[in-house]
Amino acid sequence: MMKRVTWHIRENEEGDTAITHMIFFIAAVIIAVSVVAVLNTNVQSLTSSANTNSNILADQLRTDITIVNDPEIVPHNNNTYSFYVKNTGKTNIPIDYVDVFIDGLLVSSDDLDLRLQEDDMVWRPSDLLILEISRSSPLSSGDHRILVAVENGKTDAINFET
Repeated sequence: MMKRVTWHIRENEEGDTAITHMIFFIAAVIIAVSVVAVLNTNVQSLTSSANTNSNILADQLRTDITIVNDPEIVPHNNNTYSFYVKNTGKTNIPIDYVDVFIDGLLVSSDDLDLRLQEDDMVWRPSDLLILEISRSSPLSSGDHRILVAVENGKTDAINFET
């Protein structure tokens, strides 16, 4: 009779070991699935970010502007200065997002008149944008700098004399 009891105890130990291994296996599977879910989310986020950055860079490479004024003779009438900027790139540029800086200071929209020759709101490749900057007082005589920036960060600048 003693042998039989020992055999049942041994049988229960093997069953307990099998159940313990099964619990550890299920826990390992759950942890692995959780890690995969977290990594998948991070990889998708990185992929989306890289895609967005490459689209922005491609847009910047296709966009180009050039200020075509003669820096020696800037057309002006009293306190209004005229500059001409050509879209030399391959993309359309909305003129609502054009910023102009003179001597490092942003020209406010109240003092800036942006016009296209065709009275359009989209600045197409090879079109000329006319900038008329009104000032309360004339620029001091000497060297100045104008910088024109478009929506994707592409800029052009010239130094000019008054």
